[in-house]
Amino acid sequence: MVKTSSSATQKRKPRILWANPFCLLDSSSGASMTVRQMLLQLVAHGYEVQVLGATVFDNPKGMGKLKEQFPDLKAHLHQLIEAQDGPLAHQLVVSYSHNRNHFTTHEEGLWYGQYLYMLDSFKPDVVWFYGGQTLDLLIADEARDRGIPVAFYLANGNYKAPRWCRDVDLILTDSQTTADMYRKEVGYTAKPVGKFIAPGDFIAEHHERNRLLFVNPSWQKGASVFVQLAEKLERERPDIKLEVVEARADWAAVLRETTGKMGKRRGSLSNVTVTANTNDMRGPYGRARLVVAPSLWWESSGRVLAEAMLNGIPALITNRGGMPEMIGDAGIAFDFPEACYEEPYQYLLSDEELQPLADAVINFFDDEDFYQDYVARAWQVGKEKHHLDRATDRLIGALTPLVGQRAGNKDFTIIQRKRHRQRLVSRATKPEFKVDNSLQQLVAVKPGTQQINKEQQTGRLSLTDDFTWQIKGKIMVLDNRASLLKSSLADQMAATEAFGIVAFDPASEIKDAKQYEGSDYIQLFQHALLGDGKAATLHACVAPEMTSTLSPLPPEKLSKRHQFGARLLAELPINTVALDSIEGLGNLDWLILDELSDAITILEHGKQSLTNTLLIQARVSFQPTHEKQPSLAELQHWASRNGFRFYRFHNISHYSHLPEKLSVQTACATEQESGDVLFLPSHERMAILSEKERMKLAFILSAVFAAHDMAFDLIADVSQERAVEFLEAQQLLPKLSSSLKADDITPPASPCIPQSEHVNGEPVVSIICATYNHFNFIEDAIKGFVSQRTNFPFEVIVHDDASSDGTQGVIRKYAEKYPNLIKPIFQKENQYSQNKKPLDICLPLTKGKYIAICEGDDYWTDANKLQIQFDYMEQNPSCVVTHHNAFVFEGRGLVKESKLPQHCIRSFTSDELLKNDCFLLTLSMMFRKKFDKFPKEKGNVGNGDNFLISMLGLYGESAYLEAIKPAAYRLHADSTWSSKTPEEKQKMLANSMKWISIYHEKRGRKGMAKYYANKAAL
Repeated sequence: MVKTSSSATQKRKPRILWANPFCLLDSSSGASMTVRQMLLQLVAHGYEVQVLGATVFDNPKGMGKLKEQFPDLKAHLHQLIEAQDGPLAHQLVVSYSHNRNHFTTHEEGLWYGQYLYMLDSFKPDVVWFYGGQTLDLLIADEARDRGIPVAFYLANGNYKAPRWCRDVDLILTDSQTTADMYRKEVGYTAKPVGKFIAPGDFIAEHHERNRLLFVNPSWQKGASVFVQLAEKLERERPDIKLEVVEARADWAAVLRETTGKMGKRRGSLSNVTVTANTNDMRGPYGRARLVVAPSLWWESSGRVLAEAMLNGIPALITNRGGMPEMIGDAGIAFDFPEACYEEPYQYLLSDEELQPLADAVINFFDDEDFYQDYVARAWQVGKEKHHLDRATDRLIGALTPLVGQRAGNKDFTIIQRKRHRQRLVSRATKPEFKVDNSLQQLVAVKPGTQQINKEQQTGRLSLTDDFTWQIKGKIMVLDNRASLLKSSLADQMAATEAFGIVAFDPASEIKDAKQYEGSDYIQLFQHALLGDGKAATLHACVAPEMTSTLSPLPPEKLSKRHQFGARLLAELPINTVALDSIEGLGNLDWLILDELSDAITILEHGKQSLTNTLLIQARVSFQPTHEKQPSLAELQHWASRNGFRFYRFHNISHYSHLPEKLSVQTACATEQESGDVLFLPSHERMAILSEKERMKLAFILSAVFAAHDMAFDLIADVSQERAVEFLEAQQLLPKLSSSLKADDITPPASPCIPQSEHVNGEPVVSIICATYNHFNFIEDAIKGFVSQRTNFPFEVIVHDDASSDGTQGVIRKYAEKYPNLIKPIFQKENQYSQNKKPLDICLPLTKGKYIAICEGDDYWTDANKLQIQFDYMEQNPSCVVTHHNAFVFEGRGLVKESKLPQHCIRSFTSDELLKNDCFLLTLSMMFRKKFDKFPKEKGNVGNGDNFLISMLGLYGESAYLEAIKPAAYRLHADSTWSSKTPEEKQKMLANSMKWISIYHEKRGRKGMAKYYANKAAL
């Protein structure tokens, strides 16, 4: 038997095991980011670290890093995956839900088994964790059972019970304030080590200092205070721009709720830019002049504040917890009324209480000397308190006594036998991971089955983040008995900002009607309903839900269950409103009728308003309770005569004849009482619906009724491509990109060639790059330019159309590195909005013999692109333009390997170019500079590509160059062309054809003018 010498054992690396179900790759959790950086620092200082977690996140917005490696986590359910994170490897149990509260006992068992196995196989010197749930307590318990020291990371004020730290040797925290609070209030000692901020992801290279920044707009973080401040600044100082970076919280929801309480619900604020949760905070900090952190709960320290100090950004904070400690003298702390600090943290400040905060913001923006003094203080605080090296020294110093015990060298069985009451020991073996589908089976609705008692109106909108609905204008809904408001659907619909709901509540069943006052999306009218416009009688019954303008049937005609509820209490006058008499309603897209109104009378007095209606939802009582209740036959007869057809039943209510207690326990209800009948436009009307109407109807059917098949059919009539995207998003069709890794997205051409290695001289090729608010994209485009290997000089004209998101900072950075290559144009006012197009502005400024184009949201992948095109055009004078292919991508997913259809992967004749009977990708083109400026007619078109191509056709043919690697065509929500609806694209194209016709007409090319005039008419 070979024995290891004690000296060799002592020389091994110290071993630390981090264990907790929360995933440290969570970018929505400050604690996770801090611990992850701590572990990375320990690895850099010679520690051997292993990480055990699960796919549990504070918020799904923080799952980006993990999903880059595992885009389809469901495929690994209840398996152990390993996510690479530089020198760290995260072993993660894949759970059914990202929510810790939904972590099942089966999943806890899998995690616990793997933890025991890592204790006995990795044999750490220290186990480190955080969390206070039951499973977390076993982490320290099992480590103690083996004689392994335990460390705990504490970063909030909620750990005041003694049990969680019973087996903990070392408590680490992030601030002295938190350590002092726990020592005084509870009695244990915690060692502060500070915040751990990685410069690469959080410290900006350049600082524009033009925005007020707020990170993580949650109620606890003071979102209500920030909304009030932002609304005040919008009114009084609209020149001050604000930025919100989402983390766990949803800014839109916070904004709507707070402004609703302020008096008028708002969907957006004109002075606020919203940035999605991001792993890379350099952009927001590069734009920030000032950080505001009005936290209303106990804040142990505030990671954002440490990041701000390291960026030299002053902060405005509340005087809570460890926040003042984080900023020292580099900001101002405010004390708000005590009511602010009470849950749910939604107290509205008075103008007097808010004014000092607003004054401070204004002072930091207006007084430059005052501001620069605080900037200097912030740099100093960052250097002295928050530098990564200082924090790492404190951490290693705290861990050294525990690590020095070298617990991993011990025989755990000896210690376990002593501690075990029966003197038994066990060594964990590698656990077997099995999938348990019991939870999914419990919560899933089985296909083909119906819910018993009542098929409730869908409890939630059926929406997915993977498909963006492009709806033009609001979808107008008229709800005759406020059924949407009684369910949770109305608020969800309002949150989409796609619906406008007008609801009548004749029996005043909506208790909190004031909540809808001032709403931009919901109008509620109580003690009124639709009818013929005449006064009517409201028969108030014992059961409010049976109150109606229709008379209840006599008791002998009612079932026993309805006889008591149908008793009359009073008869009240009520006004009815004829649908056709409502002014300002506009197009009514969706009408909802209840079973207790005279539906046929309502429909007869609304024929004009219903001419273009997309959906009528009418409830029918199968077991009548009132006189003149509409029957299915009557409704169907009316529909067939007025341009509608029966589509389906929905939301059927059942009654069980079993005793009530037994009925609850045993799902058996067979008698159908009532149901909604859905009517769609007749086949004749459906055939002539506009694209806008088709998309509206598709959205209603998919989102509200989960009728994805009918929605697909409607979308397909607008765009086959969008229809396929819809099916993919609904997981009815496998995604094309689901099997592709992020590595399949070809990066920009590389490496970047230094300025000194580029050919100097008069440019032979001029690249025109138009950009506007492309902060997240422009660097890719520029990298593709400066990586071009050529034997000729070229120039890059980058036209920035007054971007407000930091794009200009990126351009300046590269312009400084490449002063002879990159020639930026920074507009102070947006030119595109003044009908001045970037290409029209830039072309007269170019010096090259050839022109290449690439907008700031696309990029080139081939470093030899320009050289290949130049060589071909020099050797082929009849060629006026060369071009190549591109792939299409969105985010990190490949959408299409070829932007060009197969039949367009070829060269085109002069005549084909002249008539635009071709398809050339603008980002791939290099053309001869046959003209120095464009004709004035081009200024009237939205997309100038067709105009340019027709002009080029006057001078020669095109050449498709297969040798050039496909460029990258990016899809994103703000794209000038790809974000347009098919209907908008068609209008833009028709306008282009019209002006190309006028251009040729004025120059005597009558045949070509007529050709384009005909295309415009189509």
